[in-house]
Amino acid sequence: MSSVHTTAYQQLVAAAAGLKVPDAVRRVATSQPEDPQPGQIWRAAWEDVIQLLLVTEVGDGDTLRAVPASFERFADADTLLLPASASTLEEPLALWWGLEGTVPWCVLDRQVSALSDRPVALTGRSLADAVAGARWGSGAAVSAAGNEYRGVLTDRVEVLASARWEPPGSGDLPQLFEDKAIEAEDLVAELELPLPQALAVWRGKQPLTTEQATKLAERLGQPADRLLAANPALPPDVVHELNRPLRRARVKALAARFDETELDARRRAAYGIFALAARQERPAGPNWTARTDRYFELRLGN
Repeated sequence: MSSVHTTAYQQLVAAAAGLKVPDAVRRVATSQPEDPQPGQIWRAAWEDVIQLLLVTEVGDGDTLRAVPASFERFADADTLLLPASASTLEEPLALWWGLEGTVPWCVLDRQVSALSDRPVALTGRSLADAVAGARWGSGAAVSAAGNEYRGVLTDRVEVLASARWEPPGSGDLPQLFEDKAIEAEDLVAELELPLPQALAVWRGKQPLTTEQATKLAERLGQPADRLLAANPALPPDVVHELNRPLRRARVKALAARFDETELDARRRAAYGIFALAARQERPAGPNWTARTDRYFELRLGN
């Protein structure tokens, strides 16, 4: 572990040991997560990266603009140093505006805080003007440790920005079944599906679930992942539901239930929700929020 990582960890342990958690932080940390809003401070997590982010703008397509935040007092000329009073964390924060980037919602793990006051247009300059005691980092030469820490933050933001989980969905299932001489009746027997559902899968209108792909893999001489990749593309509303921070705890619970990665669990849930809706679709179309709730109730209980 580098000196920067060691120092940061030691400081975090020391702070946690003597820190009284503010009531506002406790409330937001124990409440049901909401969709992100500008001015909120979130813990983001993906793979082995964990990072605090200040949300500055929520965009289209389940993405947002965010600035990495830290308790470290390392700073460069593009880092805004906030006093403890500036957020509900009640701790001084460093906001690395030079590293602001676009990240997907799916990396958001838990909201931990929010700015006490924020300008309507949340930029480094507007926040510096609005917060008493805020100041920019020095433009003088940054220490070697500061440069190393900035590099660590840069790498973390790149990992978070590149996070993706949704499969492309080639829609090649019908061709794959044809190549392997698989008929709808074979799916009825292999997967124990009613004929209408088997026909929907055979025609590429309904996806294979993870369990069904695993059952078919040996028969077709194809890995289960190949079958899942040939599924029809996921509806955007399913992807959106599973991108929401509200869903992440349930996805983690699903991963623990099946002893798999969070990525695999998220895809398991997506195909399961899609298939559930396809079986129960009404003329007005599925209510994806309700279907998502129902899927996790069936899999995990209340």
